[in-house]
Amino acid sequence: SSSDLEHGVIELAGLGRPFQLGMLYDCRRDTLIPGITLWDAKMLQENINKSPHSNTAFKIIASDSSEDKSEALNVNASLEASFLCGLVSVKGSAEFLSNKKKSKHQSRVTLQYKATTRFEQLTMEHLGTGNIKHCNVFQEGSATHVVTGLLYGAQAFFVFDKEVQSHENHQEIQGALHACIKKIPTISIEGEATLKMTEAEQQEINNFSCSFHGDFALENNPVSYLDAIKVYTELPKLLGKNGENAVPMTASLYPLTKLDSAAAKLVREISVSLVRRAHHIIDDLDHAVIQCQDFMNVDMAIKFPEIKTKLRKFKDLCSEYKMVFQKQLCKLLPMIRGGGKEEQELVTLLNSVERSPFQGGLISACLNDQENEMNVLRSYLDIMKEVPVFSSSNDMMKKMFNSANDYVVVFAFSSVAQENSYLANLEKYLKELSRNSDEEFIFEPSSTKKEQWFNGEGAVRTRQNVQLFKEFTKANKDRQTTAFCIASIPSKDIIGTSIHVYEKGILLSSKFELPSKPPVPVFLHAEHDCIHLEIKQPAHGSNSVDFYIISYQAQESSEWTSKNTESKSWFHQEEWPSVHFIYYSTSSQPAHFIIPEQLKRPVTFPHLLHQINLSSSFRCQSKRDSASDRSSNHHAEAERPGRPSPAHCSIDPQRR
Repeated sequence: SSSDLEHGVIELAGLGRPFQLGMLYDCRRDTLIPGITLWDAKMLQENINKSPHSNTAFKIIASDSSEDKSEALNVNASLEASFLCGLVSVKGSAEFLSNKKKSKHQSRVTLQYKATTRFEQLTMEHLGTGNIKHCNVFQEGSATHVVTGLLYGAQAFFVFDKEVQSHENHQEIQGALHACIKKIPTISIEGEATLKMTEAEQQEINNFSCSFHGDFALENNPVSYLDAIKVYTELPKLLGKNGENAVPMTASLYPLTKLDSAAAKLVREISVSLVRRAHHIIDDLDHAVIQCQDFMNVDMAIKFPEIKTKLRKFKDLCSEYKMVFQKQLCKLLPMIRGGGKEEQELVTLLNSVERSPFQGGLISACLNDQENEMNVLRSYLDIMKEVPVFSSSNDMMKKMFNSANDYVVVFAFSSVAQENSYLANLEKYLKELSRNSDEEFIFEPSSTKKEQWFNGEGAVRTRQNVQLFKEFTKANKDRQTTAFCIASIPSKDIIGTSIHVYEKGILLSSKFELPSKPPVPVFLHAEHDCIHLEIKQPAHGSNSVDFYIISYQAQESSEWTSKNTESKSWFHQEEWPSVHFIYYSTSSQPAHFIIPEQLKRPVTFPHLLHQINLSSSFRCQSKRDSASDRSSNHHAEAERPGRPSPAHCSIDPQRR
């Protein structure tokens, strides 16, 4: 901090680094300078002042934030910046800084143990005028400070994690975890006899995992709650009877310019606010990597590998940019601290990152879009849960060329695999950075705005297709020669979804229009031997309708009679495939159906008809067997009084 600079001495966390009294240190790069000292080894060991400094404490850390970790290890903002960009390599308990949750579905609580033993420092016998032996070191300029004091001790972090299932409450799990961890220091004092837990609590702690970061030499690291209790109780002994196993926890650094004005100096520290901004940038990138990893393991990413591919690409791009940003910081920070560059250079760098496609807002928006897409897909698959999903083209090929399947009807998601324009922008930005590393690449955020297939106008059409496909498959589930499935089939021409129909593995249509449920026929008027009905055009799929069947029943009869309308004016010969469906009409002209001779009688509508068949069932069949199929259906329905005959939806293999 600025006050430290004014008073000269800097207190710095050891972070597992091999500090020794008299060692030189470069605060510009936060590195120790080994092998170069101001005194001979013998002189260094003499006149060292030692004093006891015994203290023990524990702390429970419920947060996984970088700020809380830095605070626990007494890391100041400047050292934190050096750690962020990779200038500082940490060991022992300081490895806790790098231990981040791998999933947002993790609940985490950390127990910190901290003990200090003694403080050692140099005296005026070392630092007094005329006592420095190797004065040429000042002119070399490799160091800015000398280690004049060390606080010895040791720390340990027990990190407890539990995987939170989708049906569990995250806060409740966190609370239970916190309560269990809080007992450990008490148990270590009062003995394991105090460890009284219910069967439910015992089951709960069995689900905790434990990772250990400490300055102690353990035979085996704890991996469970009970292991952690055992290790925690042994920590004071592991320090040694006289604290001989303690390590430097805090170093006092004295500026060389106080000893010789010719020495290199630390001109300025990095502002805390700028360090926080840099930290937030890296946290956003780390969060994106974790989110991508989580999403890659969900059911939709497994069923649609294209989603996993995009997530992996996004994850890799964020990881790559994090390294680029760290490299930029690593280059810039020492120059600012040494006075070679102004702090404004860091401000410019941070501004460019926050205006780049890697800015936190755009990263979050992309992750939200990906989550929304998977949620929408999941909702569609829940509606069509009886239909299998083929994740690979090989599986679909096997289905299409199965000898038992004359036809395969596929509900195709055509946009799941489409290129993500935002990922393309990220890739382009990284290439520009590598090509012009010293120039700022201007990015226009508006270029990423694009309507997604799952939440735009196409979403309404997709929901209609899903419902129609569900009804279509349900009505045709007994057709042994027709199979149904769901798959991702990329298409630049079709946004959202479409229906593909294959015959013996050959694509017959990629835009098959499913017919919707027919409207109720409208009664116009009746004659003594004829009833006039108007069949209205269906809401969807009229182009696929080929002919219609009307089923009727006399009031006293238990049998149904069916008449098809192939000869009527609304017989269509549009693009393949043709669909035959009951009560469908592509024209609003009245349809005339003659009552068979044996049913003629002088009655008026509605007494002539017992009911009108409003069945919405479908049948997929080829023209070559449609006649026999209709005959068998009529016979079957005649054996079940009161049941209308099914409608027919026919695929014509002769019409392409």
